[in-house]
This record gives sequence, C-alpha cells and structure tokens, in this order.
Amino acid sequence: MSGLADLRIEKPTPLQNEVIPSVLQGNHMLVQTETDDDGVFLIPALQKLTTYGEVSGTKVLILTPSIERAKALDETVWAMGYHAQISSASLSMKGNREEQEQAIKDGAPVVIANPGRLIEILEKNKLKLSHVDLVVIDQAHGMENYNLVKRVKDIMQLVENDPQVLIFSESNNKATQDLSSALLKDPNLIGFDGEKASKDSSEQKGESKSDAQQEQTESAEDKDTGEDFILDQEKVNRKLEAASVSVVLNPEEIDESSNGESSDTEEEDPTVPEDLTQAYIYVPPRAKISTLLAHLEKTLTDKIVVFAASKRTTDRLFRIIRKKGWGVVSINEGLKQEYYDERFGKFVSGDMKILLVGGLSATEIELNEVKQVINYDVPSEVEEYKYRAELVGSGKAARMVSLVSKMDKEDIDEIVKKVGYAPTEIPLPEEVKEKKGRSKKQSGSNKDKKKKNNKQERKRRKPKKEKKTNSLPRPSYEGLSGGKEGKGKRPEPSSGEGAFGWIKKLFN
Repeated sequence: MSGLADLRIEKPTPLQNEVIPSVLQGNHMLVQTETDDDGVFLIPALQKLTTYGEVSGTKVLILTPSIERAKALDETVWAMGYHAQISSASLSMKGNREEQEQAIKDGAPVVIANPGRLIEILEKNKLKLSHVDLVVIDQAHGMENYNLVKRVKDIMQLVENDPQVLIFSESNNKATQDLSSALLKDPNLIGFDGEKASKDSSEQKGESKSDAQQEQTESAEDKDTGEDFILDQEKVNRKLEAASVSVVLNPEEIDESSNGESSDTEEEDPTVPEDLTQAYIYVPPRAKISTLLAHLEKTLTDKIVVFAASKRTTDRLFRIIRKKGWGVVSINEGLKQEYYDERFGKFVSGDMKILLVGGLSATEIELNEVKQVINYDVPSEVEEYKYRAELVGSGKAARMVSLVSKMDKEDIDEIVKKVGYAPTEIPLPEEVKEKKGRSKKQSGSNKDKKKKNNKQERKRRKPKKEKKTNSLPRPSYEGLSGGKEGKGKRPEPSSGEGAFGWIKKLFN
C-alpha cells in the first residue's frame, strides 16, 4: 500500500509479522500488546477493504475506550487509506452528534468509535450494523471502567453478520477476560505469558467453566509420534485461565456431564444513586466563582476534581484558587504529555489537593480515588454526566456536586429526564447569600439615591412661578383670537390704536 510509504513504514514490526498473516487468514485473535502498534490491525484491515472493490456500508468497526485514541486512529486510517480512497468516521463524546449519526447512516467503510457514543446513536436511531466483517477491540483493558464492557456487548448484538473479532490488550484483566470469553471463536493467542494456542470452535459457546465446575481431562496419546506422554493438566489449566479461554482437549473423550454453565455474566447499566452523593447548587447570576470557592473552603479534602468546559475557564480558576494556597494543578485538552504527567502525578501523590480538568472527558483520566467531583460546568452530554457519576457509583469518588446556573438549565433538565430524577439540592453557601444580599441592598440604595437626585434635578429645572402682583396678567395664546390653533383671524389694528399704531407710525 502506498499509504505505508507515506507513513514511512518500511518493514513490519515483530508483532506485525506474527499477527498480520493470521488476521488475513480470517482467524479470531487475542493479542497482548504493550505499545500502540496501530499497524498490527490497521494494515490487514485496510488490505481486506481494498479487496472488496466498491464498499457498501461499514465493513470495519474499531472500538476503543479513549476519545484521543479514536481521533488518532482515525487520522492514521486517513493517512494509510488516502491513495486507496478509504474513508473513515470517528465517533466520540467530543464530536458533533448530528455529523456522527449521519456517518453511521451513510455507512462509512471504517468506523472508529467510543462504545458509549456508538451504542447511543444506534439505539436512538434504531440502527443495526449489517455489513461489518471485522471488529477490532483496541485497548480492551481500558474497557474495565464506565461499564464499557456491557456497551461493547450491546453493540455486538446489533452486528448482524458473524464478523472476525480481534482483541488487543495490555493486560488480562476482567474486561479482557469478559470480552474474550463472549466474543472470540477459536482464537489464536499471542502474548500473555508467551502462550500461543487455538481453541476448538465447536465447543467455545457454553463451555466456559468456573473453577468449581472445571473438570480435568485424562492423558492422551500423541498421534504424531505414537509415543505416550503425561499431560500436566494443572499447568494447562493455569495457562488457560490466564488466557481467559476455554479449550477442549480430546472432546470425543469428554463425558456429557462435564458441560458447565458459562461464567460470563452481563453487567448492569450504570445507575446514579438518588441521594446526597449526587447533588447540585443553584447558582445566582455572576456568582459561580464565589460559590465554587465557598463550597471548596467548606469541603476541602485531600483530593477534589473540578470539571470545566474549557482550558480558558480552568486557567482563570487556577489563578484564583492558587492565591488561596490550597494546592491546585490543571490539565486540559492539548497539554503536552510531559506536563500532563507531571501535574497529574502531583495530584495523585497528594502534593496538590485540587485537580482542574478543562475540556476532557472523565473517560480520559485514570482516577482511582477522589473525595469529590465538582461539575463547574454542567456537561452538555448526558453520557458524560453518567461517566462522572460512575466515579461515585464505582466507589472511586465519595460524591459529585454540580453548579447549576441559569445557562445550565437546559442541560440539567435533559440529564434529569434521562437519569429519571433530579439530584438533591444543596443550599447556597451563606457567605454567597450575604454577598448577594449586600449587593442587592447596595443596588437598591443606589437606585434610591439616583431617584432622589433625579427628583432634585427636575425640581431645579422647573420654571419658577410668577409672583402675584397688582399689574395686569401676562397675555397668553389662549387670550388671542383663534387660540393656540389660530382658527380665527386676528383683527387689523387701527392706525392710531395702542402699540401697533405707534410701530406703524414709526416705520412710516
């Protein structure tokens, strides 16, 4: 592919040498990878696409837990597939929802998606993935948080074909085990103690066993050499358990009683506890910062995470909070990795008490234990609110508090509608109330003062009344013939009559 030359990929990596041939043969795979070797699955995936000719509908689906990872993979697909005119779509919590929905409806050949956003779009629009031939689960170990394993399984229920599945993971954690056991058929295994094996596809479904149900098989004859050998079943079981797959040895010799129930259990949808662990403070206009500071001062603990909508907001909050001497660091979208690691490390170690997060999703931050999550800006996406609430639900945070202003009303109403109830209200801090009261009082005093000044000004400008004298009153327009409208005709003064007569004589 010309795209590989553009990316200066001149020869395959050792892992690519091992994985790519098996992928091109159509095998399911479970691969341990400690680096983001994108080519290990993108190269064979795009190679397969080029053999299809004109593509109709989404053929390749890549699921990854990270927003930034989805973006990076999308850019790599574009670069690799440029000459072959392979288009792709990236679906994440940060993207434009309408554009992403349209990409799914149009059937982008390659879709790179965060599971939460994809299942949301599919369920909302009642769509199914009818043409998918290859599913790649990238960074499967990262699916452990935020109920992503359940979402991946839900997505696979909407894939109508029987696609080839590839799972790549750094560790064999519970998420990797659940996904491997549920989705892989007769997989090739690479990594995880260096073991590479395959599993009998006819026995994969329904043969996953718990430790108590797993029965040992007896020694078997080596058919290739004709020599007897002793099978170390205990060692085999340990390795199979580590690889999280169920392999049946000599199925013809296994008694029917050895069949066990699958140990794979569905995870429940994330729930948001209806108590003070999910709360909000209604914030008056122009009082959000003072409300945050008052709340922080009252509840200052070892570790607090404050989510804001943008870097600009976190920069401003950082300058204000730093003056308080509370120990604060900030991370945001686009921050260099070295700075990110340094700042986040200070927060994790406890050197800094407050972490400001600007423009990043909760899924992008590896939080293990915090006392409080604060939504300085209420997230516009319900899914993001649930991700943050999941920190509380999983015990990684003690509680979550949202600062709700008038501008946040639509977002919080949508969250309440989807969650099913309103978070509990926490009263506005007393110092903010007092400050607001003083402000109103001062504003009212200023209004009274202004009103008094205006009254004095009007009084000063009002014409003075004429003093009553014994002289004849000054003539007015009403006293003239025709009045103000001048409807009548003023009489012609006689030549010798009064002042008019005198003026006439003067000019004559």
